[in-house]
Amino acid sequence: MLFARFLTKRLKTASDTPPPTSVPSQDDLAIQARHPSDTAQRGAAVAQLLDLSLLQQLANDDTAPEVREAAVTRYQQLLCASASAELSLAAQQVALAASDDAQLIELVAINAQEPTLRRAALERVTTPAVLAECAVNDAVAGHRSFAVERLHDRAALELVARQIGKKDKHIHRVARDKLRHLAEQEARPAQIRAQGEELCAKVARLGRPGNAQQDRALLVHLERQWAALADEAPADLSAQFQAERERFLAIAAEQNRSAERELAAQDTLDAAHSERQMLLDALAIAATLTDETAICAERERIHAAWIALPPVDAQHRNVAVQYQNLLQAVDVAHNALVEQRKNTERLQRTLAQVQRLLDDTKLMEHRRARTLIEQGRSLAVAQPNVALAQEFAAIAERLEMRLNHQRKHAEQRLQQLPERLAELETRLAAGELKKADPLYQSLQAALDLIHASELPKQATADIAQRLRHLAPQLRELQHWRRWGADQHREGLCAEMDALIHKDLPLAALAEQLHALQMDWKQLDQSGSPANQTLWEQFHAASELVFARCRPFMEAQAAEREVNRRAREQVCQQLEEFLKQVDWARVEWKKILRAERDTRQMWATIGVTEGRHRKVLERRFHQSMRQLDRRLDAERKVNQAFKQELIEQVRALAEVTDLDAAIEQTKTLQREWHTTVPTHQKIENRLWQNFRTACDAVFERRAALTQAHSNALRDHLAVRETICAEAQALIAATDIDPQQLAAQLSALEERWRVAQHAPVPRQAAGAITQQWHDCHETLAQRIHAAAAQQRQAALALLQQQAALCEQLEHSVLGVAAEPITPEVARQRWQALQSTEHAAHPAVVARFEQALTAAAQPEQVDALRSRYAANAAQRQRLCVQLEIIAGIESPPEFAQQRLEFQVARLAERMAAGEDDPLQGATQLLHEWYRCGPAPVDAALAARFTRVYQILAG
Repeated sequence: MLFARFLTKRLKTASDTPPPTSVPSQDDLAIQARHPSDTAQRGAAVAQLLDLSLLQQLANDDTAPEVREAAVTRYQQLLCASASAELSLAAQQVALAASDDAQLIELVAINAQEPTLRRAALERVTTPAVLAECAVNDAVAGHRSFAVERLHDRAALELVARQIGKKDKHIHRVARDKLRHLAEQEARPAQIRAQGEELCAKVARLGRPGNAQQDRALLVHLERQWAALADEAPADLSAQFQAERERFLAIAAEQNRSAERELAAQDTLDAAHSERQMLLDALAIAATLTDETAICAERERIHAAWIALPPVDAQHRNVAVQYQNLLQAVDVAHNALVEQRKNTERLQRTLAQVQRLLDDTKLMEHRRARTLIEQGRSLAVAQPNVALAQEFAAIAERLEMRLNHQRKHAEQRLQQLPERLAELETRLAAGELKKADPLYQSLQAALDLIHASELPKQATADIAQRLRHLAPQLRELQHWRRWGADQHREGLCAEMDALIHKDLPLAALAEQLHALQMDWKQLDQSGSPANQTLWEQFHAASELVFARCRPFMEAQAAEREVNRRAREQVCQQLEEFLKQVDWARVEWKKILRAERDTRQMWATIGVTEGRHRKVLERRFHQSMRQLDRRLDAERKVNQAFKQELIEQVRALAEVTDLDAAIEQTKTLQREWHTTVPTHQKIENRLWQNFRTACDAVFERRAALTQAHSNALRDHLAVRETICAEAQALIAATDIDPQQLAAQLSALEERWRVAQHAPVPRQAAGAITQQWHDCHETLAQRIHAAAAQQRQAALALLQQQAALCEQLEHSVLGVAAEPITPEVARQRWQALQSTEHAAHPAVVARFEQALTAAAQPEQVDALRSRYAANAAQRQRLCVQLEIIAGIESPPEFAQQRLEFQVARLAERMAAGEDDPLQGATQLLHEWYRCGPAPVDAALAARFTRVYQILAG
């Protein structure tokens, strides 16, 4: 036998030793064990010792072999015995930990009564036979598992697997797994070599031409497989694998270099082709440029880049043809731009000439003006600069209007020539030089105007002849006028000489100086040339007077110059603003404010020189008219925008979706704004129309809001009615629980329907809380009534079952208080209830007991179920204890655990609820159970469970 060495000598126990007549103390036994007189007496004392340290000392040091053997035997007995008050478990553990005797440790591991000692010894056992013995025969499953886990010997594992059988499936499975693992380990070297040779063969097949990428990926996969067995592979296979791997890597590297060279060459060709395509695209874009300099520079750049590229290969010869075509297109576009530039320059020169004609106040030659207009129009037809063409068209129109006006004026003057010529003859005959001289000059100017306007020369030939004949008479009258003018000039010289020393304020002196100078000028304009001597005299005196007025004049001139610069600055700022402003994104309110401020500033600037005033006034008013045109245009746009908003709001009054209409109306209200206001009456009228249209939309919302409020109040009234009915049910005390449950269900359904209808938000919380309170009160009332009914039914069942059990025990002759069938029937009838019908199983049980009482042959059948009913009651009690959450007696712990595990497995497999939750059903099964032996402990347990479940 495997463990024969542990059984050769049976351990002596307390029963083997004859009981002493008196029990000596341990101190006396220790003295006797050490006394060297009688060996037999010492052995008997040693057999009763409990001091492990003393026994260890005697076993090691005593001189008598019989005593040493007795001490060893007693020491082993104590270590294997159960712990007691005299010998604690701690002392046994200390002794075992202090011992190095392998045989003792193995003995304790097999025979010790304390599981803790067996586990401690088992942790130090290394002998396979002992581990196998513990794995098979130890009473603790954990010890068996620990022992089999420590086993690695094939023979011992086979013994465990063979002897354990089906007694412990876990140990059997672990032993079989470890045996299978040992078999796999033994077969592992051959398997590793086979796998290694297969991997080496696969690596040797790598390196096929054209499969570099696939083979490299396959090598990575093979390397992962080799890494899994590299630590266990033989050295020759490792060397072979590495050699084949290096061979493939060398081949793959060469293939990669070759592929890289091909790719580099192809990349160079592709890059050149891509660059050419980019140059072609750039050349196509260059043909669309409108800047002459830019298109020329882009052409040179592209051509230089094209030449720098490698020659075009045969595959892309069409690219070179395409390049030449695009190059010609760029040249054509460049030449067209050059021609356009020249035409633009010619048109600009023509425009400047026409502008000079318009600016010149002299007579305009019709022929020259018409030539310029025709020339400019021919240039403007092909002019891409639309603004320039439009500018020339506008100025040409102005020139034509001026030519037409000049021609009409010439025609009018032509009609007036005979009459005015007759008047000239009359004035000359009367000697009225003052009136004749202007008439003569006017007639001469009219002839010049008629000739410049290209009217027929035949119409003025006779008038010109007659005017030439009147010229001598006019010169004679001018001679006489010159004499009279000289007399007037002498008087002016005398007045100017008097001003030299006249004591006057500088302002008055300057005013008189100016008046005398204007008189002299008028004499010059009358056609009488001034005498040089008189002019020099008058001029010298004027210089002296001017010298006296110089400070005043210089101050006036400086002030006028400041005013001129101020006006020029205003004009310049206004013109720059008009050029730079973005009319699409301008702030019109600021523009209006600036326009008013500009006009006020212009009005506050003082007087300027007359020669500058007209030019500056014309310049200012031209800019202001341009600004006014912009303001007028924006004013009309803003009015149209407001009118459009009004129409949109009016249309929203008919939209069925009121919320969308209101949101859109609010959006339109935010869009309403004024950029440039018009007359206040018009603005007020537009605003009033807009407000009226908006009010029409919002009035619809007010009506709907009122209707919605009424609906909310109606919905709230429905909920309040439901709550009132619920409160009435709470107040009623004479309603059957079933009827109360039915009415509550009807109220719940009505509340569920009413809950979907909205109510006023401020009342929603309160009414909902009121319903929940009423519902909770009614539910608790129904639950309490149902629980009361269940308790009553269960109490009736308990009484009926007790009556059945008393009758059954009376029939079987084991009743403490026997009862006759007649009395049982009377009590049974007394237990009948109109509210709760008896359970059919309990009725059947009672009928069987009555039958057994009447028919003795049925008693054996009743007695045959005696033991089975007892077991069933034990099972039911354990289940009820699990539900009640109380502990079962220790002897039922395993049954309780197995039942919980089995029921858990069934629930997980079937997906059903836990059947242990049906406490009422279990109680019914208890009461339906037939007769069973009287068990006071079981009855006490059931009573405790019943009180917990019922309470």
